[in-house]
Amino acid sequence: MIRTLAYGLPRLGPNREYKRLLEGFWSGSISREDFLEGLEALEALRLATYREQVDLYPAGELSLYDPMLDLAVALGLYPLDPGDLEGYYALARGKEALPLRKWFGTNYHYLVPRLPERPRYTPQPGWGLPYPVGRNQALKEGLPTLLGPYTLLRMAQNPPDRLGAHLEALTEAYVELVQPVRGRTVLLQEPALGLDGAEEDLPHLLAFYGTLAQEVSLVLLPYYLPPAPRVVEALATLPLRGLGVILAPGVSLPQVPKGTALVVEVVEGLGVWRTNLLALGEVLSPLAETGQEVWVAPKAPLYHLPWEVAEPLPGALAGRLAFARERLKELALLKAILLTRTTSQESPPSPEEETAFAQARAWYTPPPPWDFRPSPVPASRPPREERSKAQQNLALPLFPTTTIGSFPQTKELRDFRKRLRSRALDQTAYWLHIQEAIRANIRLQEELGLDVLVHGEPERSDMVEFFAERLEGFYPTQKGFVLSYGSRVWRPPILFAPPRRREPLVLRETLFAQSLTPKPVKAILTGPITLAAWSYLPQGVEFREAVIALAEALREEVKEVASHGIRVVQVDEPALLEKLPLKAKERPGYLALVGEAFLRVVGELPPEVQVHLHLCYSDYAALRPFLEVMDPDVVSLEGARQDPSFLQTLTGLSLGLGPGAFDVHSPLEVPAEEILTRLQAYLRYLPAERLWVNPDCGLKTRKPEEALANLKNMVEAAKRLRKAFGGSHAHGS
Repeated sequence: MIRTLAYGLPRLGPNREYKRLLEGFWSGSISREDFLEGLEALEALRLATYREQVDLYPAGELSLYDPMLDLAVALGLYPLDPGDLEGYYALARGKEALPLRKWFGTNYHYLVPRLPERPRYTPQPGWGLPYPVGRNQALKEGLPTLLGPYTLLRMAQNPPDRLGAHLEALTEAYVELVQPVRGRTVLLQEPALGLDGAEEDLPHLLAFYGTLAQEVSLVLLPYYLPPAPRVVEALATLPLRGLGVILAPGVSLPQVPKGTALVVEVVEGLGVWRTNLLALGEVLSPLAETGQEVWVAPKAPLYHLPWEVAEPLPGALAGRLAFARERLKELALLKAILLTRTTSQESPPSPEEETAFAQARAWYTPPPPWDFRPSPVPASRPPREERSKAQQNLALPLFPTTTIGSFPQTKELRDFRKRLRSRALDQTAYWLHIQEAIRANIRLQEELGLDVLVHGEPERSDMVEFFAERLEGFYPTQKGFVLSYGSRVWRPPILFAPPRRREPLVLRETLFAQSLTPKPVKAILTGPITLAAWSYLPQGVEFREAVIALAEALREEVKEVASHGIRVVQVDEPALLEKLPLKAKERPGYLALVGEAFLRVVGELPPEVQVHLHLCYSDYAALRPFLEVMDPDVVSLEGARQDPSFLQTLTGLSLGLGPGAFDVHSPLEVPAEEILTRLQAYLRYLPAERLWVNPDCGLKTRKPEEALANLKNMVEAAKRLRKAFGGSHAHGS
């Protein structure tokens, strides 16, 4: 038997319905009743979309904000009354909001729960399986779904050294969670099974899954990374309804007991290029011919893709892309050709089968060659001592203040960009509006008393998309939105040819801003790691190749910026630790790549140019070797949602550090006294001459009045701190 399984269809919806519902509810323009009705309608649309193309799919998977938060609340880690949406969203964006981190090397941010010190879990009525959204549909159709306990334990803020006691307590809790669907087929998603260390935890995992399989018909689904062979072999001995296996080079498919379906994960969930279905059919047909029950599925949840290809494409891309809805079609086509292969030996193919082969044949076009030759790597940056001395004439005070780069994106700015795209506004008129926004941003920063200024990025819709629009080799989609966290979306551009600098990237806006003030203005560029990580890469091109090509394009821009007298350059790399390989054996190669790429971008800058690096939303325990190999002058970090003790791993580094004075993802005003307390806590781990004062990330998502209030308080806190240290004095890097 051959069936199709899909999961993770974007909760954003085809027209960003999810974003509008969340933001409307938060702002008060949508009532609680209309909000929940809207989510139910969106879940019904998602189920109908699954139903059109695939045999099996989750029901009740639509999260109120984030699946990890849903699980944490359902297990009683954060006790809430049934239906307490205000309490739920306070955990996501309130004063005591949970930290955000990247999810398994992707740009999806999850909320990181904290486990109880004693392994006790108390499922909460009204929050369990099926989850509040789609509860009615989940009891009628589809596969009720949960994130698994191993993923919770490995991805928490405080993963336990010994998981046994926690898994034992979670066994009882999960058994209680699944009681409403007892006897049904349940999809348990366990991406953490591909992490290093899963082999050591096998005895506890086997006990947990074996017990849960007595309550429900259990489908166990790892994804992203293939689990180690020993893990797969051990899981295959359990009485499961289905076991997921990622089809990858060197991965052999296990023998499973009768009654267990082999869920073969074969089509992409992270990339956008169409699958060579005929070649895949050749690989899978021997398995199908054995009589083994096979379910074909994606290798990752489909929420990393836009909803569907819904716009005209340039010739280089036409007929070559597959977003989430097209992946469902691929699964249906793959099933059709596998069924044809297994039956055609006994009888001639039917017209429907012939059609399936013809469609599969026409579906895929091989990629063109990747023709790129990098230039030599610069030898090294000037020594730190030489740079620090040269940068003294920036004349910065103790605890220098700055921002990360972006200022609030107003409706007026978004309307200007829409009018530019629709050609209702020409480039000359648009530039006049951008100049006025930059003037206002510089004037505001000078009035507040900030030390290192930014132009505010009014021209940038997104920190990756903006550069993709100015580099050859990219296609920035118009409708390809993907959810990053909460209601925040972005449009990953598609890199399909070697990138080349078509025009200056940040030079014009930076020079204009610098002409308005005697204070230093940062030239801000998105770095090559992030440009590659947050784009869809060419088919058959390795991540390393794309990063080096992008670094070369940025290198030209940085040299030109410095030649025009700009004294501070910031490279934004929020994806730096996001892309840290999940397998330890691959990390040395990645560290070398990061060092080489950063050196290619900034290695030819003179010592008087101060180089800043910005990072965010990561586990910084692994950061130190990257800072040592990159050797920036100043690093700004997202730290406002973290305990200041995270800086322990960075003590002793001879560079400036700005760990984040306030959380930019909360609408709340943070008093100056609270910011001062946080800065004083940072000084337990940093010498005063190394501490910079800045928000933890860009201000793009905030309303102007929210940004202004917190920047004013931040500057006031820095002034008080300087006074406590005896006043201001010159500050290097």
